[in-house]
Amino acid sequence: MPAGVLHVCDKFGVRGSSIHGVSRLFSWWFPRYDAARFDVGLVGLKDPEPATRWLGEQGIPVHHIGRGRFDPRILADIVALVRRRKTRILHVHGYAAADFGRLAARLSGAKLVLHEHFADPRMPAYQGLADRLLASLTDRAIAVSHSTREFLVAERFVPAEKVRLIWNGAPLAEFAPVGRERALAVRRGLGLPEDAPVVGSIGRLNAQKGHRFLLDAAAMLRERLPDVRTLIVGDGDLMDDLRDRAARLGLADRVVFAGHRTDVPDLLAALDVFCVSSLYEGTPLALFEAMAAARAIVSTAVDGCREILEDGSNGLLVAPADAEALAGGLQRVLADANLREALGRRAFEDSRRYDVQACVEQMEALYDELLGEKGE
Repeated sequence: MPAGVLHVCDKFGVRGSSIHGVSRLFSWWFPRYDAARFDVGLVGLKDPEPATRWLGEQGIPVHHIGRGRFDPRILADIVALVRRRKTRILHVHGYAAADFGRLAARLSGAKLVLHEHFADPRMPAYQGLADRLLASLTDRAIAVSHSTREFLVAERFVPAEKVRLIWNGAPLAEFAPVGRERALAVRRGLGLPEDAPVVGSIGRLNAQKGHRFLLDAAAMLRERLPDVRTLIVGDGDLMDDLRDRAARLGLADRVVFAGHRTDVPDLLAALDVFCVSSLYEGTPLALFEAMAAARAIVSTAVDGCREILEDGSNGLLVAPADAEALAGGLQRVLADANLREALGRRAFEDSRRYDVQACVEQMEALYDELLGEKGE
């Protein structure tokens, strides 16, 4: 009989954004679990969100509890679900899920896996207290980068010996390089010149992703490389602010805001350089996708990005929150076709390390380890 695994998540989206990274991970993970060994389910603490429907369309139904993050009834809700599903492993994502989940695991006899997706520079003070009190109830924790592992140990009080590093990944075959005609079709559809250098980013539009620095860098590039265009793909709560900023910088005819798109492989092919302008990260999924698409990458040297990318080898790294440094890195790559080709080729080669199937297999091995400790 397959062992019951229940993922519990605070939320599946971010305000103003159609999809969130963890939701995309669920859509990649769930079909790859070994159904003969694990019966995997998904629970959200809040009411249904836009991503709920999307996950359902991917064949992943979500059970929503419909509670606020501080509602104490969450504990009884999770315990009831665990017992009804005969769950043996609770796999939690987010602060409320971790807090109530650890208590529910202790009450129900399930094992608890805490999955941390980034080192949060804005972790609320109350969470540190909760983590200190609940540290002994964490059976294992998963970190998606070395910096996330340090955060779990130092800031969330998880014993170091309980933390496993499991890199995020993407279904690499889905993002393999596509033909030039598909790339040109995307450019034409977006109004981008077929022969212009194009810098692009893909991700939700919020403060973490640092798009304002990308726009400032684009304004600097306009003076140095007048033909350059910038493509920003994604939606989020800063869409209007970023459009206004682009207009104030005189970039209205040089920056395309494409909104939420699903044709990511074709969009990547339309870019000359993929840019990560984030202020902090775990290991952004778009980075793995760009590597699999053999794109030259310029990224801020934050968290998991600086662990995955080797400066000058499979990407260029620049200081975060520094538009001048970002412009300099982008200019260097755009002006040197040989460098672009070399960075893209090495990124593609190194992407083989980050196939999402490997991520799933490592989680399954962790589940086996925990079940073995229970003597099951």
